[in-house]
Amino acid sequence: MSSVVAAKDLCKTYGTGENAVNALRDCSVQFEEKQFTAIIGTSGSGKSTLLHLLGGLDTASSGEVCYQEKNILSMKDTELSAFRRTHIGFVFQFFDLIPELTAKENILLPSMIDSKKPDMERFSQLTEKLGIAGRLTHYPSELSGGQQQRVAIARALIQKPQVLLCDEPTGNLDSASSQEVLSLLHQMQKEEGQTIIMVTHDPDIAAQADRVVRIEDGRVIQQ
Repeated sequence: MSSVVAAKDLCKTYGTGENAVNALRDCSVQFEEKQFTAIIGTSGSGKSTLLHLLGGLDTASSGEVCYQEKNILSMKDTELSAFRRTHIGFVFQFFDLIPELTAKENILLPSMIDSKKPDMERFSQLTEKLGIAGRLTHYPSELSGGQQQRVAIARALIQKPQVLLCDEPTGNLDSASSQEVLSLLHQMQKEEGQTIIMVTHDPDIAAQADRVVRIEDGRVIQQ
């Protein structure tokens, strides 16, 4: 397998002087094509910071994040935003859906931002696979937590990203919904070949990934 995304000597420090907090320290880790990786660690270990840097949602103090040798941390804001929309999908713990938009509008939002004609065939396929085809005219407040997360997954996948970054995607769900969402992520990975990188605090969920990376005190200590 070839590496799709790699962190190289990644450091992230918040604050300065005596108040400085080293969230990541010389963190280097690679993620292989079509692999499902779980990132685990205690609270404050740096796992979410790493995920945000992998997605270009935050700036590093030093180091690189390379997508097939292209360092996204050196990109200008407009270039990075365009790269994210076409290459990376995001799924967050609290769904991050826009409450004033219907489920359908939330899913199609990335295409609308890019002024692209939506791929309605893919839209139909995704919403059928994710079991939300009958809920598309509903607003987020009218959906259960599990349904909202399915909408978020559809939005993340609508533009066929190479990499899907998931930050505690089951953290706000009950156990039954958590397992359903996890099964759907595995199904989508198998059918569409995404590289999935998921932060989780739950060892049982992490155990279902292809690979587990453990971070403590801002360093990768086990792969």
